[in-house]
Amino acid sequence: YNLMPEPKTVAIIMDGNRRWAKKNNLPIPSGHRKGIESLIEIVKTAKKSKIERLIVYAFSTENWSRDNFEVNALMNLINFGVDVKLNEIKENGIKLDFIGNLDDLPEKAQKGIDKCIRETKDLTELTLTVALNYGAISDILKAAKTINEKNIELNEENFLKATQIGEQEVDIFIRTGGDKRLSNFLLANIGYSELFFSDKLWPEFSRNDFIQILDEFKERQRRFGK
Repeated sequence: YNLMPEPKTVAIIMDGNRRWAKKNNLPIPSGHRKGIESLIEIVKTAKKSKIERLIVYAFSTENWSRDNFEVNALMNLINFGVDVKLNEIKENGIKLDFIGNLDDLPEKAQKGIDKCIRETKDLTELTLTVALNYGAISDILKAAKTINEKNIELNEENFLKATQIGEQEVDIFIRTGGDKRLSNFLLANIGYSELFFSDKLWPEFSRNDFIQILDEFKERQRRFGK
């Protein structure tokens, strides 16, 4: 029986910031801030574990339906992340990139994103891909349009290349916060991913929880339908 190869790409739905804040009688933005602390911790752990790319779901296209106050808080959080955490990210050699429909974000958030991309573009330790205003169905539609416009053959390889994360195989898909659903995240790219669901809220999801999932991944057998 074949042991799993080392995982290279991990995708995470970081769910539970709001519930964590409520549980601790804190305002919701505090939950999102604590969520950033968790993310930095997991990024460092992923780097030590030789993961090459971490793709995290920060804000979905559906999240716009939340209260204005919270949407604004999430947008401000982007700038908080840039102002407060960018140096730490750079010191760790992390390259940042972003997927999703970024043109619809407020201008201030877009500037923060541009700064992150610009200042980390030559770093090579690990790529952190942040999904903001992302929806997988619209990603799939865009990929189909791109193929059509470029007049290239529609096949699996070309299609996956045209999706926002490209053809890179997602080895591990994690969702925290107890819900067992995919929530329109990377649907085209997770056909053979190993799925892991944690009951822990994202701000409580620790280094050890992450390592435990990596260890369990290595014990599972991937047959890719064969």
